[in-house]
Amino acid sequence: MRGEQGMSLAEITVVMVVMAVIVTAVGSYSIPWLAREEMRGAVYQVQQYLQLSRAQAITRNRACRFQIDTASLRITVVDLNDPASTTDDILLHDATLSSKISFARPDSGSAVTLSSLGGNLYGAIFASDGSVSAGAGLIALQGGDGSYRISLYGAGGVRVERWDGSSWVLGS
Repeated sequence: MRGEQGMSLAEITVVMVVMAVIVTAVGSYSIPWLAREEMRGAVYQVQQYLQLSRAQAITRNRACRFQIDTASLRITVVDLNDPASTTDDILLHDATLSSKISFARPDSGSAVTLSSLGGNLYGAIFASDGSVSAGAGLIALQGGDGSYRISLYGAGGVRVERWDGSSWVLGS
C-alpha cells in the first residue's frame, strides 16, 4: 500500500462549502449588529457631548454652547468666552457622528428642537451654574435598530428614550 498524500477534490469542496455556510451565517448576524452598535454609539456620543458642555460651563464658570449640525453630522462644544462675540469663542471638543444615522422621528414633530443657529445648525447654551439658558429641547435620531430621542431639560439634565413602535420608552 502506498501512503496517501494531500486531499481529494471532493474533500476540498466539502470544506469550502462548510466554510461558506459559516461565513454567510456570521455575516447575516453581524451586519444588523454593527448597525445597532453604530446607532447606540451616536446616541451615546450626543448625550456625552451635552453633558460635557454642561460640565465645561460649570468648570470654566462661564457659558458654553453645545452645537449640532444636522447636515454634516458634526457636534461641537464651544466656550463662549464672555463677552458675547463669535470671533473669540474657543472650540473645546469636536466630533462627527456616523453617516449611517439621520435626524428624523417616527412620530410627528421636528427632529431637533434646540435653538436654531441658522441653516442646519442647532444649539443649546449652558450657563455657569449648569442650567440651560437657551435651547432646551430634543434631538431625534434614526438608524440601525430604530429611533432614539435625547431630551435636554432646562436644569441641564439629559434623558434618552427609544421608540418601541407606538410610544417613547425610557432607556436604550
